[in-house]
Amino acid sequence: MENISKEAKSVFDTIEKHSNIRSSEIAKILDISLKNVHKHLKKLREEELIKKVGETPLVYYSISKKSQNDFLIADKGDKIIESNYIYVSPSGEMLYGMAGFQEWCKKNKFGWEKEKKFFVEKFKLIQKLKKDGLICAKKSISSKDTKDGLDNIFFSDFYTFDHFGKTKLGQMVYLGKASQNSKIIRETARLVKPNIEKFIKKHKIQFVCFIPPTISRKVQFMEVFKRILKINLPEIKAVKIPTPTKVPQKTLRKLEDRIINARDTIAVNPNQKVGNVLLIDDATGSGATMNETAKKIRKIAKKKIKIFGYSIVGSFKGFDVISEV
Repeated sequence: MENISKEAKSVFDTIEKHSNIRSSEIAKILDISLKNVHKHLKKLREEELIKKVGETPLVYYSISKKSQNDFLIADKGDKIIESNYIYVSPSGEMLYGMAGFQEWCKKNKFGWEKEKKFFVEKFKLIQKLKKDGLICAKKSISSKDTKDGLDNIFFSDFYTFDHFGKTKLGQMVYLGKASQNSKIIRETARLVKPNIEKFIKKHKIQFVCFIPPTISRKVQFMEVFKRILKINLPEIKAVKIPTPTKVPQKTLRKLEDRIINARDTIAVNPNQKVGNVLLIDDATGSGATMNETAKKIRKIAKKKIKIFGYSIVGSFKGFDVISEV
């Protein structure tokens, strides 16, 4: 609080007392100009002491949970949590790192030190599964109907793990899709882009194919994601066939139903050149859509090619159905 003025402190105290309060209401309570209120609000937000919620004209201000905690990064475990954890509160506030982890422990009445130790141990085990920053899920697809489909599939992280809920990337994919937040999608793309580029170079990928969405949204995750990735390779076009009754993949609980849905509603133009392909999706549960798309691409190839799948996040327990995304 030493970085803010006495008047800004009065604004902060007013927000703390009333919570969810508008700038005009603060000005009236403190008997100061609206211009001054906005100046102090800007400073308080820069210091991450308050948060802005709502949209114009209904904008409200409340105390940021970060301002209620003083976090000291004391060891390597703290650094791991600070860089790799996101908690989303029931009201929709995103809390990063230590602030989020402490809030999660508090909400669930878990012991901080015990959960911190367990999280760090599990996190390190997951990192050991990665090669060049990616998790190989070949064993997960080896027992599935993958004939003439994928050669292999990889993802950057698990969607969830243990009782900690969603991973950092899992939260970002979920929130990016659910809230159609372009900022979150762009940040997700920037985090995974280096490893995708490394994979493309290593496996001599010649084409990319982005899995089409199954749900209509104003902001499509994969469109924003593709724009930020800027992969300089020709794209194989796959489309979702419009049907009178749209059945989103996430509503199908059984694997066999997802396979049928993908097989019958994904189309690939046969008049396309193909070579080694990287299929890209946001979240992989059953892998049905990606595998069925791979089969369709193989049918139009005039020579033997490699088809790999990449997903930002995938199932922790093998190829389970992820119904949220």
